[in-house]
Amino acid sequence: GGIQPAIAQAGNAVAAPVDFQACNFREGKGFADLDKVSARFREYANKHNFAYSAWTLAPQYHSDSGFDVGWLGSWPSNQAFGVSMEKWQKSSDGLAKEFENVMDCSSHHELAWSLPINAPEATPLDGIMLASQCSLQDGKSMDDAYSAHLKWGDEKKAMGFLDNSWLFVPAAGIGGEDFDYYHIVVFYRYSDLGAAMELYANGGGEQKYKKFLGSISSCEIPDVFDARSVRAHDER
Repeated sequence: GGIQPAIAQAGNAVAAPVDFQACNFREGKGFADLDKVSARFREYANKHNFAYSAWTLAPQYHSDSGFDVGWLGSWPSNQAFGVSMEKWQKSSDGLAKEFENVMDCSSHHELAWSLPINAPEATPLDGIMLASQCSLQDGKSMDDAYSAHLKWGDEKKAMGFLDNSWLFVPAAGIGGEDFDYYHIVVFYRYSDLGAAMELYANGGGEQKYKKFLGSISSCEIPDVFDARSVRAHDER
């Protein structure tokens, strides 16, 4: 897919880049091996002053994720993306090969713009990530969807939901799929997720969600991942 122009501009939203790779472990390799390379990558990124956050994603609840582990990265700005990508391409200190020896990420690599809904000031660390693919209803735009998600986000806060959330709008590497954006929701603890499930299922949350989003977009049932922080973008 090419660069898509349909970035929502509701309010003072700043669209920042995120990238996602779907990876499969090489034979005999697993999370213990990945953790060793991730630790080396953290040192490398700190040494080279990368403005880059990264997490590993282990599929937890899913129908068929199609991969063993995901790698999610984010930058605070498009400029930071360009600078760190250039540094990585010029010298990865052998880390690219080390990652390649542990897992194969060649099948799926996509770039998106992240739009905050309820986002924390600091970079989220370990947690639980829910990812849903959403499709706009006929005649609706990304601006409509973002505005509706912001309103629903305010309502969730008022109801006591303890999540952070974003929209990920496809930018590159995502072509021809039958959806328009991802809705990303993150909880720090399973107890917070459980409390949110109760509010959604038995506390009127589902009805309010449909009120705000029902006529705007349709989101699939989410896949759930255990997210483990590799580093925060402001580490040194």
